Amino acid sequence: MPARRVPALALPVDAKARVSFLGYENRTPLLTIATGRPALLVTLTLPEHLEAGHVDFARQLAAKAFAYAVAVERRYRGLPALHDQPVLLGARTDTWTSDQPRLAPAECREVTA
Repeated sequence: MPARRVPALALPVDAKARVSFLGYENRTPLLTIATGRPALLVTLTLPEHLEAGHVDFARQLAAKAFAYAVAVERRYRGLPALHDQPVLLGARTDTWTSDQPRLAPAECREVTA
């Protein structure tokens, strides 16, 4: 069976790139990602009736965005990459500056950077 093709787009990010979140009381939230040059605006919207898959997608998005942030911060600070090591997603995470990830408290999730 041939592999299914999906559209893919990679854009360079510059200092003008932005991410915004708008929460609403009576409708689903909006997440918007905007890049500088070339200009691109991506807004994630959800249907009015949410399902478990929507929650799972949002959690995956948060985990991968956090792992991306850790990788970018470590590169910026000149620290080595955490190749396939878990990054702790929680309130007291210090993966940016520590060479060894902390032990995960019960409320933390592990993501891969």
